[in-house]
Amino acid sequence: MNRMIGLIRGMFKGYKRSLKGKLVLSFLFTAILPLMVVQFIVYTSTARSMQHKINELLEGNLIQAARSVDREIASYNDLLYQIFTDEDITQLTLKMTYGSDNEQIISFGKLREKLGVLANSKDGISNISILMPNELVVCYDKITGLATQHYWAKFGGQITDTEFYKQAGQTDQTVILPTEYADQYGEKSTHLFHLAKRMFDIGRQNKNTIGVIVLSLKEEVLSEAVNYANMHINGSGFNYIVDHNQTVISFPEKTLIGEPETNFLNQHAIKLTNGSTVSSVWAERWNKKPVLVNKQTDSTLGWSFVNVTDKKEMFREMQSHQRLYLMIGVLTIVFSLLLAVYFSGKFTHSLRTIVRAMTSAKRGNLDIQLNIHTEDEIAIISSSFNSMIGQIKELVEDVKFAARQQKDAEIKALEAQINPHFLYNTLDTINWIAIENEQYKISHMLKNLAQILRYTISQSNEIVPIRKEMEWLRQYIYLQQIRFEHSFECVLEVEEAVVDCKIYKLLLQPFIENAILHGLSGCRTGGLITVTVGGYTSSCIQIRITDNGRGMTPEQLAQVLNCKEQTVKKKAGGLGIHNVFTRLRLYYGQDCRWNITSQLGEGTQVLLEIPQCSEEGGLTK
Repeated sequence: MNRMIGLIRGMFKGYKRSLKGKLVLSFLFTAILPLMVVQFIVYTSTARSMQHKINELLEGNLIQAARSVDREIASYNDLLYQIFTDEDITQLTLKMTYGSDNEQIISFGKLREKLGVLANSKDGISNISILMPNELVVCYDKITGLATQHYWAKFGGQITDTEFYKQAGQTDQTVILPTEYADQYGEKSTHLFHLAKRMFDIGRQNKNTIGVIVLSLKEEVLSEAVNYANMHINGSGFNYIVDHNQTVISFPEKTLIGEPETNFLNQHAIKLTNGSTVSSVWAERWNKKPVLVNKQTDSTLGWSFVNVTDKKEMFREMQSHQRLYLMIGVLTIVFSLLLAVYFSGKFTHSLRTIVRAMTSAKRGNLDIQLNIHTEDEIAIISSSFNSMIGQIKELVEDVKFAARQQKDAEIKALEAQINPHFLYNTLDTINWIAIENEQYKISHMLKNLAQILRYTISQSNEIVPIRKEMEWLRQYIYLQQIRFEHSFECVLEVEEAVVDCKIYKLLLQPFIENAILHGLSGCRTGGLITVTVGGYTSSCIQIRITDNGRGMTPEQLAQVLNCKEQTVKKKAGGLGIHNVFTRLRLYYGQDCRWNITSQLGEGTQVLLEIPQCSEEGGLTK
């Protein structure tokens, strides 16, 4: 991974070095990148729109499924009401409840015959039963076809004690009993749900319960109705139904009927919130496909209708558009880059020719000429380059001629210079003459002067220990004290920790000279110059030069701090304060700091902070 990132960085660095690369990158960021952004926006907008439409389609499917189930239940409820209002069935039921044994036997056959006709009128009916308060049951069961072997036989003589009988007997409305597995049919796997309605003598306005009519319906009635609308989409999913207790009452996988819905949801890692659409994973029997799940609650029945749809199948068209957009985008980018590379290559061809000519000229070939005959700015650059090369060639010849003349002048100047050894020997001869004449003070002065001249002339930019610089300063100050008749004293204070630290030669002399000539000017006696050298930090030396002279006005101080060269040189001898500041900047760069403070009539203080130098002359960091 790191190697790949390094290659990409290297490629971009290479592109940044060439004009062609910069043009291609500029085109990439000004044309292709906005195009990609627009394409991404269009793509996301289209995807969002398609997803919204799919969600609307699935929600509409659930609404249609609920309506279909409502219509189907309503049709069976009409049949239930037809039985409830049939006078013959009512009278036969009364005879079964309150008649003699003979009347019950005759009524049983007639009543079963009528129920059989009604049961065969619809395919979804499993059986029609009338449950009576005296525990008698008249049932026409289409599965067994027998009068005594039917769905209710399992309850024996306790039919009125069942929860569903009590529930139906407490209301005049139709009661829907949830789907359950009918285990009494043996190997025939059958799931039934029931519509039950209390029966009374409606003709005589007698509200006493004479029985409960029950339509036992196959679960397929719900399954076919709820999935009828789903078949018109693409067959990529299914619908199922749960009642108000969240118990499954219709499901393609029949083993889940009668189970809590949470069993199915937890098994397949599905999390539902009301009206929301979530992604999940189907179980292994459905190949672990991602799905969309929608849920709608029907206010008429109180049931919830849930749709589970293969997400990949539903979004197949959108994914096709995605691949198309991606392919178009890639082709557009590749084609645009090829065009950018082609046109930038043509544009930069002339520039590369100019660059090669410049490189050749840089190596010393001043005879090169460009032959570019376009009518654009490149031709102007080419012509200017040819003119410039001609002028440079002339200047080079002039410089060579001037260099030869300067060299001749330097040789002549060297020949005319006084040999320093002659000067030292002459001073030494004068010194011995002074000693022979017992002029020891003059001898001492000559000796100091010779040492000062030798120290000054020999390698003026040399780095020396502070100890050696202080010894030279003492000799220089000695001569100045004699010159000014000991009108001032000079105190040199150097911390032991810095005596072996190194600084550049002759760095402090101009400040001492300036203090003597200007600070103590007119002073007959009592003048004092103090030089303090100490360690400021581990790598920095602080030098403080103080005099008790006449000081400076604010205007004069500002003039010195601004390093007005002409003004300073008029007042100072030697290199001048300006030259010292220039040397400090040349030697130490931004690592040195200085400041001058002065009070008129009280004196002046110069503060220098310079970094320590190594043996080789470099700065110590």
